[in-house]
Amino acid sequence: MRLKGLVIALWVSTFALAGPADNSLVVGSSQEPRTLGGDFLGIISGQAIKGEVEEYLYAGLINVDAAGQNVAGLVSEVPSQQNGRLRFKDLGQGKRQVEMDLTLRPGLKWSDGAPLTSDDLAFAFEVGTAKGMPVPTPDFWSRVSLKVKDKQTFTLTFEPATFADLIGQPIPYAPAHIMRAEWEKTQAAAKPLDPQKDAEKLNEIYRNFFLQFSSPQAINAGRMVYSGPFRVSRWVPGSTLELTRNPNYYLTPPGGADKYVQKVIYRFIQNTNSLLVSIIGGSIDATSIQTGLTFDQARSPQLTSRSRNAFDIWFVPSDTLERAEINNFSNVARVKELGLDDPRTRQAIAYALNREAWVKAFFDGLEPVANTFINPVNPMSNPNVIKYPYDPAESRQILSELGWKPGPDGILQRTANGKTVRFELEFVTTAGNSIRERSQQFFADNLKQVGIAVRINNAPSSVVFADDFIARASQGRWSGIFMYANTYSLANNAIEYTCKDLNTGVDNLAIEKNNFVGGNIMGWCNAEFDKLRSQAVVEFDAAKRKALFAQMQQIWAEELPSIPLRFRTNPFISRKGLLNYTANTYTGGFSGPFGFASWQAYLIGWESWGAQRIYDQAKFALSIK
Repeated sequence: MRLKGLVIALWVSTFALAGPADNSLVVGSSQEPRTLGGDFLGIISGQAIKGEVEEYLYAGLINVDAAGQNVAGLVSEVPSQQNGRLRFKDLGQGKRQVEMDLTLRPGLKWSDGAPLTSDDLAFAFEVGTAKGMPVPTPDFWSRVSLKVKDKQTFTLTFEPATFADLIGQPIPYAPAHIMRAEWEKTQAAAKPLDPQKDAEKLNEIYRNFFLQFSSPQAINAGRMVYSGPFRVSRWVPGSTLELTRNPNYYLTPPGGADKYVQKVIYRFIQNTNSLLVSIIGGSIDATSIQTGLTFDQARSPQLTSRSRNAFDIWFVPSDTLERAEINNFSNVARVKELGLDDPRTRQAIAYALNREAWVKAFFDGLEPVANTFINPVNPMSNPNVIKYPYDPAESRQILSELGWKPGPDGILQRTANGKTVRFELEFVTTAGNSIRERSQQFFADNLKQVGIAVRINNAPSSVVFADDFIARASQGRWSGIFMYANTYSLANNAIEYTCKDLNTGVDNLAIEKNNFVGGNIMGWCNAEFDKLRSQAVVEFDAAKRKALFAQMQQIWAEELPSIPLRFRTNPFISRKGLLNYTANTYTGGFSGPFGFASWQAYLIGWESWGAQRIYDQAKFALSIK
């Protein structure tokens, strides 16, 4: 496995070139966004496909380029100490305040022609800091403040500042001229409510506000506007999403916009086998980066032997961790009965999973087993953490020590609270994703060998990633394993494993008391981990930060709140002649540096229409011999 030039290129030309024929692009995705646009804080949905599509629809203030460096987007220049736009102030105890001056480019417009100004930053800030707002990153909103100087210039202050504050998009923005009137009604309804006593009601009020500008119905009614190179023209739920060029976008590609893709059509095909058939049939020009084909399907003979000369197949190293999240909430009866809140139980489960055979069988051994939450390509990675090789004997021994004994059917059982408990583990993942569903069966067989039964409870991504499911583990909405992936960036700050942010005092547990906000959805708490993280995130010296992250990863690997499976290499397909549909590990704009091909969507075009090649995917792809 080497990073170098050309990957698997397929040599054939048998399909009708629908995309090049009318200068459009048809993208196939196995997931569909639940919301777009108006859900600008990610209150309702944090799906990868939502972030990918929004890279077409919204421009970043500051982007992360293909080299992992900040570049100016909507702002005139990236703040630095050299240009005087970045100022540090020592707060003592290893903490700093950072002031960041930003100036918007002149003449920016929304897709409806209205000016994009500092008012749109101020509006988003007002919404993000509203009382009881169920933001997924409450620590961020507790640290940031905004001071508007004029329509173009504003200052962000982070106190205490973290290293992540200086990477990529610094703060969200949203169209005040579109959303403010409804927001004022929402504020009036929320004003008499107490965030502690009325959390559910407050949550409902805020969700309804965002849905009025982000649901398919709202989008089709034209209730949202866009700042990026494309805008939504039609959304057919369960089928397609059509994007067309935004004439008010601030950048023009070389040679003129007419030489580049004019329309992008997302086709949502939940079953990845059906998506593969559509590609082979010639109705798809490219696949989504995060939610396209599975690894094995991209290497399947059906594709490689029948699609010669039509497509390139790329394998791009990503910072996407596929993991088996485990419910750690002791208050959930099933968790307590099975002992999932005990690290020894979680370790036993890890020893039972033959992850080495899994990556060999499913991914030709080209994707390594993950051992921690930090990708080996990230400078903060610690390769020396405790590891859990496949060892069913060790798994059985641990389970025996915890009081589990084989029952009449071979499934483990023990007595808890005066009743016999059978070790049957709920296992959730995204329905229709063939590789996850087959992986689920593989792991279920592993678990059965040590006496653990599995009850599969799958649903579409729009269901399992909704905040009223994934964030409700404390209520037992899922009580065992939830297998899914998180896509990180260079700014991975381990927030989802923090119980409390000691720098701000913000609780990060997704529980009713907190209105189910925060990234810690599985309920694991470790005081030493929180202490180390509070030091690491405010440390701007890379070597010192690396040492702190190394200790955090060691604790995490010993406690094992979730089981790391693999860091994905994302395959994607692009029709030959499609230019600048390019991804690498860290690129991004509005939604963050997540490696989406759409981070420079205004440059995507067909060679046959005169588009110029700006980026070469061969520089960022994995070569498989």
